[in-house]
Amino acid sequence: MGVYVPLATKYRPKKFADVIGQDMSVRIIVNGMRKDRLGAALLFSGTRGVGKTTLARILAKAFRCENRGSDPEPCSKCDSCREFAGGGQMDVIEIDAASNTGVEDVREIIESCQYRPAQGNFKIFIIDEVHMLSRSAFNALLKTLEEPPAHVKFLLATTETHKIPETILSRVLKFDLQRVNVGLIAQYLSSICHRENIVADAGTLSLMARAGNGSIRDSLSILDQAINLAKNNELTASDLKDMLNVVDDAAVVELLEMILQTSVKSAITKYRRLLDGSVSGIGVAKMLLNYVYVLICLKTNLEPMENSMAEEISVKLQLLADGVSLPALSRIWQMLLKGLEEANIGDNPEIVMEMILVRIAYASGLPDLHEIISSSTVAAGAISVNNAASKKETGSLLDDAVRMFPGAVVK
Repeated sequence: MGVYVPLATKYRPKKFADVIGQDMSVRIIVNGMRKDRLGAALLFSGTRGVGKTTLARILAKAFRCENRGSDPEPCSKCDSCREFAGGGQMDVIEIDAASNTGVEDVREIIESCQYRPAQGNFKIFIIDEVHMLSRSAFNALLKTLEEPPAHVKFLLATTETHKIPETILSRVLKFDLQRVNVGLIAQYLSSICHRENIVADAGTLSLMARAGNGSIRDSLSILDQAINLAKNNELTASDLKDMLNVVDDAAVVELLEMILQTSVKSAITKYRRLLDGSVSGIGVAKMLLNYVYVLICLKTNLEPMENSMAEEISVKLQLLADGVSLPALSRIWQMLLKGLEEANIGDNPEIVMEMILVRIAYASGLPDLHEIISSSTVAAGAISVNNAASKKETGSLLDDAVRMFPGAVVK
């Protein structure tokens, strides 16, 4: 029996054209290769699984390709490219900064920079999770990054750019890799399923892509796991939801509808039923946040940044959007965010979220701030401005508005 190769490794991109969802960064790199205008140090930043290390490896392969010409793509035929395919390149040194954080580790790199590559034109250092280097290690690396030998290239990768000193950032060419669009991930998963002879409909692929949260690697890991559930090589949305503990979209939209109708008891009953399906309270809150975001987009005539919902869900949300105000949706958004913070520090997140939903359902029936101010204005106009009682009543209404909507400025 052979050793199983995970899909994320098996289908790792081998050339620039294979990289998914990072078109702008790839375009800059490819044009920079053509014009020979890429510096000695490049930094790839972004969340996990979006292609940082992969892009660094492809670039290292392209720099060392023996047939490098007007086409920046590595040829995959020369001895150097074949060594990459075999996993061995003595002049390409990959370093995990998480386990090599000290100044002595960096001094070894600096000393190695003095020697020319055994083969090819460049010696390349790929430093992953570079933000884990210590302050003294960064300081030791500073001069070498600024004035490296002509035969040396540094390719750095990080998930936390803010932890890297500004002195380092100012000396590198920085590429911010984006979370990959759900639609692109779903298309990519479809192509992988085709190669693996797996049948999966668009809804199932979209569910996997959403669960991957913009990460190609996470999405492929989910597909890897889901294939083991496939009967007759067919993946179903039902099996995937059970595996991921994902609640049905329609059920969460129904919960949101009950909240907007201020049906507190019905909403909490529905919420508890969702928990019975092994879904966490925090998971329900995050789904509610997503649908509130879509409702806000609908109210403001904006296209959601990612929209992979089924048609019947989109129709239902449009109906809900017609019956709720933008200020009310904004309040719900803020209360859900605050609720998630409270749930993460509470002993029982499910109960915390239940109380948050009670609060939100109650607040959904409250008038908007501008309605309260309008009412106070009418009340003030009905009585003489010089009447002290009138002033007191109007002020009380405005005080109530401020208490009801903390942070609102009433002038």
